[in-house]
This record gives sequence, structure tokens and C-alpha cells, in this order.
Amino acid sequence: MAFINVDLDSAEESHPAAAGSYNLQITEAVEMVTGPNSKSPGSPMLRVSLGFTDEVAVPNISQFIMLPKEDDEPKDLQMKMLNLRRFLTLFNVPYDSAGIDTEKLCLEMPGHIANAEVTLSEPDANGNVYNRLKVPRIRGEAAGGNRKPPARKR
Repeated sequence: MAFINVDLDSAEESHPAAAGSYNLQITEAVEMVTGPNSKSPGSPMLRVSLGFTDEVAVPNISQFIMLPKEDDEPKDLQMKMLNLRRFLTLFNVPYDSAGIDTEKLCLEMPGHIANAEVTLSEPDANGNVYNRLKVPRIRGEAAGGNRKPPARKR
């Protein structure tokens, strides 16, 4: 067995970053379904892991994005589509306006970087505080403008 020359005393527990703007990179994107204790069990969603590019001892943020499903009410469908579009626009991830291939999208997302606003959650029952991503509205949307990510190359 080899000797590994490291100072273990310098290893620190991770802690959330202060609220502010940070460069975040998508490190993983996985398609999954909501659990049995969810208000809508078995619903499709993406779990996206976001790493702080310039911070070492800060844990990744897990961002959950609900995906549209056939039996969604029109209002829920609109909100799910808008939330996904906002996230993809923020990270400049190409998408096809005709529909989404979730498997392909999960493969394409890692590596995309955005400078984004990060907030802090309220303490949970154990007093733990977590970072949360604040996904902004799409610029120019209210004025009728449309800033889309680049079109996906076919």
C-alpha cells in the first residue's frame, strides 16, 4: 500500500455559501420520479446537481424540476414548462421547442455554467440550512421579447 501525503487535520466539514451570486456548474442530471410521500407520487422530474465552481467546502445544490405529464391540469402544465425553460435558459442548455427527450437532455446538461443567485433555506427541524438556486424569469419575456438558448444541432 502506498503512503499518501495529506494533512487530514486541514479537511473541513462543508457548509452552505452565503447568499449571493456564484458561478454554478451542472455536475449531474438524472431523471427520476417523486416518492410515495409526495403530493403527486410517481410524477416525473429531473434532479440536477449544481456545483460551486469557485468554492471548495460548499456542498452541491440539488435542484428538482418537475416534468410535464399527460394528465396535468393546464395551469400545472404551463408552470412545469416555464420552470424547465427558465432553468435551461439560465444555464444556456439547448432544447427543442417541439418536445424534450429527457434522456438526451440529462446527458447534455452536465458542464453548463451560469452565474446565478443563491439563497439560504430556513433551518429545518435539525437546524440545518441549505443553499437554494433562485431561477430568474426569462429576460424580455414580459415585454414580449424571447431569449432562447441556442437551437439544438440535429
